[in-house]
Amino acid sequence: MSDPRDDDEEAFHWAGDEVGGREGSHLPMERTREAVRDFSPSAPEGTPRTSPLGALLTAVFAILYLVLTVGWILGTQYTSAGTTQLLPQVLWQFGEFTAIIAAPLWFATTLRLTPGRLGVRLGFLLLGLGVLLPWPVLPLLVVGS
Repeated sequence: MSDPRDDDEEAFHWAGDEVGGREGSHLPMERTREAVRDFSPSAPEGTPRTSPLGALLTAVFAILYLVLTVGWILGTQYTSAGTTQLLPQVLWQFGEFTAIIAAPLWFATTLRLTPGRLGVRLGFLLLGLGVLLPWPVLPLLVVGS
């Protein structure tokens, strides 16, 4: 009677593996592990490094976009839908929500889509500052001064 462990070990080999010097198991998982190892994030080759100027500009714009977000939070507190009907009220609140999260989304998307391209990143961040300005807060600032 044969040992069951021999049968188990035999299950990992294809007929003819020994021919041509290909010994051992050839499971698809082995190729997957090799591919993952080749594309590991620890390989710094080809990845753009952030310059100190780029890091400083990103930090300044992060603060500015935080101010925009706070401005929209304050701006939505001073406005209302002006109706008591359910659908317009829900749509108004959804609009307020999207206004509040627009600045962080613009900032994160710009950082994600422009790695290593400081000029393009700067342009899109400046464009976002103009587009996402919290207009409801501006009259309050003018009246306050």
